[in-house]
Amino acid sequence: MATTLLRKTVLTAAGIAATAGGIAGPAIAAHAAPADKATVVADRKSGERELDVRYEAQPNFYYCGPAAARNAISVLGKNIDVHAMAKE
Repeated sequence: MATTLLRKTVLTAAGIAATAGGIAGPAIAAHAAPADKATVVADRKSGERELDVRYEAQPNFYYCGPAAARNAISVLGKNIDVHAMAKE
C-alpha cells in the first residue's frame, strides 16, 4: 500500500509540474522584448527576396493569432492594431 501511495503522489506531483510548465511557458514567452524591425536576408540567385516585416510581440499569451496576422499583414505596408484585429 505504501508503494501505491508513493507512486500516486509522485505521478500527481509530476502532473502538476507539467501542467504548470504548460501554462507558465507561453505566458513567459509572450513577454519577450519586441524587435524594432525584422528582415529576411536571402540569396537573390534562388528567387527569394527581402521582406520588410514590422514585428510586434503579442501583448498576452492568447493573442497569438491576431499578432501573427498583424505581423504578416505588415509586409503589405498596412499598420493594424493587434487589439482591433482580435476584436474582429
